[in-house]
Parts: sequence; structure tokens; C-alpha cells
Amino acid sequence: MHVRNAALRAAALAAVALLAAVLAAQSAAAGPYANPSPSEIRAKLQSAAAARSIPPKILYGIAWQESTWRQFDANGDPLIGYDGKGIGIMQVTTIPAGVDVERLKTDIDYNIAVGADILVVKWGYAPSVFPVIGDGDPRCYENWFFAVWAYNGWVRGNPYPYRIWQHVADGRGLWTGLALTPVPEAWLVSGFPVPPVSTPQPAHWWSPTPRPQPVLSVPRVQKRVKVGDRFTASGTLSPRHEAGVHSVELRLYRKNGSRWVLRRTAPTTNRDAGGVGADLTRWARTLTLGKAGRWKLVAYALPDADHAAATSKAAHVTVVR
Repeated sequence: MHVRNAALRAAALAAVALLAAVLAAQSAAAGPYANPSPSEIRAKLQSAAAARSIPPKILYGIAWQESTWRQFDANGDPLIGYDGKGIGIMQVTTIPAGVDVERLKTDIDYNIAVGADILVVKWGYAPSVFPVIGDGDPRCYENWFFAVWAYNGWVRGNPYPYRIWQHVADGRGLWTGLALTPVPEAWLVSGFPVPPVSTPQPAHWWSPTPRPQPVLSVPRVQKRVKVGDRFTASGTLSPRHEAGVHSVELRLYRKNGSRWVLRRTAPTTNRDAGGVGADLTRWARTLTLGKAGRWKLVAYALPDADHAAATSKAAHVTVVR
């Protein structure tokens, strides 16, 4: 009897533990959720595009048009379009077979992957649905114009691809703007293209091989500051990189026992260095730190369509009360 009771107690405890784990998982799955930082989103879009031979800035522009780079709304709920159908950062509306709708709502990587796959399917509409542009080389940005159009809807006079081209050129402060050449409306007959369609000029090309890693200087910063005081960290990136304001990110770690714990990331403001032959981008960031202790600052050049990632050596700051 004693053995039996012990077995029953053990089974009951196991059931309680399992129920607690299930409830915890359900609670975590229920949200609320938070959007990743813009730099993290850019890296996710870059990775998904490169894996599918899509020029990355096209995916940047589509994601901006669809959701302004948001997977979740201000309440932390999955972002659903005004039509009640579009889901998440890529506003996936027509759900492809085999796609997990609930995961599409909560998993930004999955949402980006599904959206990128849909764009690749639209690329494959040529030449049966719309003409091939130029020689059909997917490395050419301009050759994606009709596929981008079809991502939103292959309907007469749809201005969608022109909007995406505007976003790509603008960069939205999140990537290096690139002034792509659209298919002129004069080439369209009754709102649709008639073959043959040559690649609009000037054409722009993307290479899946990024530029070599840039070199980042050690951040220049005060060695000792007071809690809450403003101070500036600055440095250089070479060779000069023409990316937008988020091309260099400052990562701030605080010493916790024997470990360095990442506490914040902060985008920097970049300025090209002046002077004849200058080949540097200067960056700077004004900071305040609200906790006393030992801090470590590391500059990080984010991976982009234009360059590989790089990390600087660390600078150290002591924050005192």
C-alpha cells in the first residue's frame, strides 16, 4: 500500500508539473509580443532575401510598405491588416498551402520567410502571366518590377511597384537608399506591359557576396561619468560606408559579477569624413547611463546588402553616483 501511494503521489506531482508547463507555454504564446529592433529586422530581411536570391532592398521596401517593419501592433498583438486578412510584417493575405496561420501571426522569421517565398512564386509568373524583363537575371533589381507588382496584385494600373521603388530609393533611415529605375508607364499598354520589355536603365545589380568586413575603431568615450550625465561615444568605420543612420550600432554591456550582460543597443548617427581622399565614415552617439558600475561599449557594423558584419574592440566606462 505504501508503494502504491508513493506511486500515485509521484504521478500526481508529474501531472501538476506538466499542467504548469502547458499553462506557462500558453501564457507565453498569448503575448503580448514586442517587435525586434529595426537593426534586427533588417538582418532578418537580409538573410531571407539572400537565401532566395532576391535583391535584399526589394524585400526591405515591401516590408516597409506592408507594415512599416512591424510584426505586432502597439498593444503587442499580431498585426492584422485593415482588410482583416493581411498578417504580420509581410501582410500575408492569401495563405499558401501548408502554411501555419498561427505561427504566421507570432513568428516574425516565419512570416518573412513565407512573404519572401510568395515573392519568388510571383517572379515565376514570367513569362506566362507577364513578360520577362530584360534577360531575366534575378541579380538585377530592375528585373523584379513585375514580380513586385504581382506581390500586391496583378491588376491594371496598380501603383504598388512604383511605391516600393520610392521606398528603396528613400531608405527610410534604415538602409542605404538606392535609386532604382522603374518600368516607365509609357511602356504599358492599357495598363499592362506588352513584350518585349527591356531592363530599364540605369540598371542596378546586387551580389550575394557582401563586401569585406569594414574596420571599426575602438569607441572614443569618457573613462568616468556620473549616473544620468550625458556623454558622447564616437568612432570611425572604414572604408567609408554609405549606409543610413543604422549602419553602426552601439552595444552597451554592464558588468554583473564575472559576466558582461548586454543592457542596450543604440543606433548611431553617421557622417562621411571630409577631405580629399578621406575614406572613413564617422559615427557618434550621445548617451546617458542610469546604473552605476562598470560598462563596456562595443561598436557593431550591422550586416546589410552592402557589407558583412564587423565588431570593434571594447571601450570601458565607469559610472559613479
